[in-house]
Amino acid sequence: MKVTIEIAANGWLIRTQPDFSQDKTETFVYSHVDDFDDTDEVKAFAQVLWRVNDLIGPTTSRHSKARIYVEVKPGDKHGDFKDKD
Repeated sequence: MKVTIEIAANGWLIRTQPDFSQDKTETFVYSHVDDFDDTDEVKAFAQVLWRVNDLIGPTTSRHSKARIYVEVKPGDKHGDFKDKD
């Protein structure tokens, strides 16, 4: 599978194309609405990363020894920050 990520004016486009077919391209659109809200943009980009992992990442389950997590957390200079590590 071929996966292409493009930057758009207000987000990202992910285009996928299976190896066996040149005419079955899928496009996923992830956009952030508020240019003045960093959280909106960060959440949209987290969705991009989640989709890429879903498309081409390793297959895991809750029983797997290791898993990939895509999370959005508050910055360390904000009141909601909790250092778990």
